[in-house]
Amino acid sequence: MKRYLFFIILGVLGLGLVLPVQAASVVAQPPLIFEYNLDSPATVEPKPILTNGIIKSIAISAETTGEVNFEVSANGGIAYTKIANGQVLGDGFIPGNQLRFRATIAADSVLRKVVLGYTDSSGASKLFNNPDLANYKKHQEIDVIGGSQNLFNYPLLVKVNRSDIYFTASDGQTPLYYYLEDKENCYVKVLQIPQEGTKIYMYYNEVIASPAGTKQSQKEIVSKYLDGEKVFLFFDDFNAPLLTPEKWETIAGVNKESLIKDGYLQLKDCLVLSRNFKIKQGVLEYKAKAAENAAIQVTLRSKVSAQTLFPYEQIVYSSNYPGAEHTIAINNIAKLNVSKPIQPLTDYIYKATINASGILFERFSQDRQEKQAQIQFFDSGNQNAGYIGLKSDAAFNAGSVYFDWVRVRPYVETEPVAEVIK
Repeated sequence: MKRYLFFIILGVLGLGLVLPVQAASVVAQPPLIFEYNLDSPATVEPKPILTNGIIKSIAISAETTGEVNFEVSANGGIAYTKIANGQVLGDGFIPGNQLRFRATIAADSVLRKVVLGYTDSSGASKLFNNPDLANYKKHQEIDVIGGSQNLFNYPLLVKVNRSDIYFTASDGQTPLYYYLEDKENCYVKVLQIPQEGTKIYMYYNEVIASPAGTKQSQKEIVSKYLDGEKVFLFFDDFNAPLLTPEKWETIAGVNKESLIKDGYLQLKDCLVLSRNFKIKQGVLEYKAKAAENAAIQVTLRSKVSAQTLFPYEQIVYSSNYPGAEHTIAINNIAKLNVSKPIQPLTDYIYKATINASGILFERFSQDRQEKQAQIQFFDSGNQNAGYIGLKSDAAFNAGSVYFDWVRVRPYVETEPVAEVIK
């Protein structure tokens, strides 16, 4: 466990609920900010903070990785009440004038920063009013129906029809990172989604989403919170001029070809592997197309080195080659296939769900409106984590494969659902 530094900063930032206009006696002040460098497992419980009046509401938000659970107290820690990251509690705690929180950091998790806000009966208001929200005229509440487990920093799918948007946590103020897949599908990184559900907010102006493609639409939008790298466990949209060497390692064949052009990663007789990222369970999604007689392969590989002999590989495979149209293979031995070939140079969205039971491999049209193929293999034979590989099949060597984007989300048996409140 790392040692950590702890201090309170009375800064210009803070987080809180969207409140009605306050009476003149209310004194708005910055919240309390706690900086850490602490990994798991650990419990953090700073000393109580004396307030001038009886505490009426408590707000907390935090920068975390993995699972960090929070509790707050108004009576110095004699009694604690659970609070979700990004939430404001207006009741449910025993009243008092000694503010305190407790954070429990689970295994493989990190706590970096806690922002603690409150209001009290003296008129003090240490809740953040996000200055960014002044740029947006309207907002909508989004009801989030919880999934099969308590989730942290989860990429939640939200259906939108606007491009000039901004999301906040349930406190109505804490900004959330998001990623626009297209003009309808948006993924929002929600700080915490309890099983009982939560809510978030979408702020927007009158701009309706353009029918233009994802890449063009995102270039038109300037937002510091529009960032796929911050939303997903792993992400690349290949918009950089070159393949990122810190992220990928290239293993080339005899007729190698690997380059980025027009926002696509073009591969021919070539494999690129995630250099450091591995998954054991997760939802691996990508958008890709292939030239005539070329095959799109995505692998989970036990070793990343090019010198590794006989690495264990789980492979999902898509082509118009007879017998390998939509396939799951283990170590290049096909286990299942459905005879639904792809069309040359046509974009498809693929989804490979990897869990303890095996692999579910699905193919969708590029607008996600049609599911075109699905197979499931229940015994993959290896439960170790693997590196992600993107590959063109050298056996056909007749054309290139083009990857538009690739990303990884956490696996959840029952995913949470977002419902926009009109």
